[in-house]
This record gives sequence, C-alpha cells and structure tokens, in this order.
Amino acid sequence: MKGVSGWFTLKGKSLNSLAYSFHRLTGIVLLLYLIAHLSFLTSLRIGEETYTAFISTTVRLETLPLDSLLFLATFYHAFNGLRVVLNEFGLLYEARKALIYLMTLLGLLFWLYSTYVMYLFLTGW
Repeated sequence: MKGVSGWFTLKGKSLNSLAYSFHRLTGIVLLLYLIAHLSFLTSLRIGEETYTAFISTTVRLETLPLDSLLFLATFYHAFNGLRVVLNEFGLLYEARKALIYLMTLLGLLFWLYSTYVMYLFLTGW
C-alpha cells in the first residue's frame, strides 16, 4: 500500500480510478471546510460584532481565489457523485467514460460561472 500518495499515481490507473481519487480528495476538502465553517459560525455566540468583523475580513476580492477553488471542489464532487449514482443504478453504464468527461465539463462550466458571479458581487457591478 502506498497510502494517500498512491491515489494520484498516473501510471497504470484507469480514468475511473482517477475520478475516484479526485472524488475522495474533494470530499476531504469539503469536510475540512465544513468543520471550519461551523466553528466560525460559533463566533455568533460571542457576539454579532465579532461575527461581522470576521465576515468583513473574509468577503473580499483577495479571498476570491480560495472561494473559487472551494466552488471547483464542490462542483466536481457533486457532478462526479451524480455520475457514480447513475453508474450504480446501471444507467448509462456503457457510456461511463463519456460520462466522466461530461460531468467534469459541467463542473468546470458551473465553476467558471460561479467565479464570474462572485467577482461581480465583490467588485460591486
């Protein structure tokens, strides 16, 4: 066993294995974000001023790349999860390679659009 480093060894891996590895990685990233998000929400218990000060430091143009990467992980995980569900139910099983490409493309399109909307929101357009 190679551990986590073996998840991304390209040699001898199928496209399905790589999709599974990225699904695992994005799941871990989303879990860590959820834990951080819930812990920051507890700052509301301290007071509204503390929460407002925290929000004003995180909702800025400088944090857009991090927010954008979070959206990328979210959309990839969501669309790949939909692909896995379709495969598990035996739907579109013959087109599973094309389905990986389609779901990845949809994830990228949703990510680009959401990044554009976040940019417009942060710049005040």
